[in-house]
Amino acid sequence: MSDTTLEPEAARQGVPDGALALEASARTRHPAAGRIDAVVVGWCRWYTADLPDEVAAERRAELASDLFEERAHANASASASASILGRAIRGIPADLAWRGARLRRVALGAPPGTFPLAMPALAHLAALALVAWGVFVVWRVARSVLLGDWRGAADVAELTVVGLVLALLGSWLLVALRRRGFAGLVLAVAAYLLIRFGMYALVETSVTLTAFYSSSTAQMVLLNRVATGAAALFFLSIGAWWADPKTVPTASAEPTGASR
Repeated sequence: MSDTTLEPEAARQGVPDGALALEASARTRHPAAGRIDAVVVGWCRWYTADLPDEVAAERRAELASDLFEERAHANASASASASILGRAIRGIPADLAWRGARLRRVALGAPPGTFPLAMPALAHLAALALVAWGVFVVWRVARSVLLGDWRGAADVAELTVVGLVLALLGSWLLVALRRRGFAGLVLAVAAYLLIRFGMYALVETSVTLTAFYSSSTAQMVLLNRVATGAAALFFLSIGAWWADPKTVPTASAEPTGASR
């Protein structure tokens, strides 16, 4: 992508021309910087994905400039990649601390009722719990199949695996600020599959759980329905809440001191 195509995009997003031009220059002057640079830039894009465009662009431009200077100083030697990777790993705590500080600044200027810190944290925790549940159920099913103990229906196991894949996808989408509404929908479907069918799959992996289910069928079915409905409704609510434009922070929501 050329500098001329980047500048109109910067104007639309309110990103400083100098910051974006610096990022483009560093990227074009070192087009074959290697996989290490791609990993480092990808990490930066990940932890700035849900920050205001102006703040994220400036951080990425700083990183691009730093990578360029490192490569130029090392004259494209092989040791530069090791140095860049080492610095990136050691800098992870500082990156996360910087991210937290910027999020707090955004929260101070956010409209009332938008909860820019609490809601993402709650959504991430819920998504993490859903993924952990899915991994546990799929592991139990896979173990049962390998041991020859699986007696459940194949579609139950398959739908559980599909639910885990959707949960992983939804968790990844949560990172991108403007995809969180869609992430809520994906996670709602994942929750329905993982809880609705995951509980039945888990029952089929254990003789004890099968016996308990047989003796308390009505209670287990009720628990399954309530848990499934509550989880799906939670993620649907999260998606609908984020679909409201007022809940998406913009660069104007941040105090002016943050961009200095």
